[in-house]
Amino acid sequence: MTRSNLHIKFSNGKSLICVADSSSAPEQGYIVEQLIQPLLLLDNSEQELQFLSEHCTMDERRLNADYRYTIDLKKKEVRFFEEHYSYKKERFIRGRDITHRYDEYIKNLEKIK
Repeated sequence: MTRSNLHIKFSNGKSLICVADSSSAPEQGYIVEQLIQPLLLLDNSEQELQFLSEHCTMDERRLNADYRYTIDLKKKEVRFFEEHYSYKKERFIRGRDITHRYDEYIKNLEKIK
């Protein structure tokens, strides 16, 4: 199981950090098809928050998260990064940009449809 810390900017401009606890690598399909794509279709911050609360642990981060997604619902933009936690500095560090993996998965999904 892979975890991701999600940094969400809602369509109304407010922000939230939450955790997707299962199958969060794009290649595993779940996070893209069951969470991110449906979330991007919403255009109302109340609906966005309700949807996230059904799929994520709200207002938390996981030290053992492998990935970080930054999702801007206003711009409909998704970025994907490695996630690291520095125990020495006691903070999260956004790692290498690996958005190409997410983009590749989306392209493959479009070919199938």
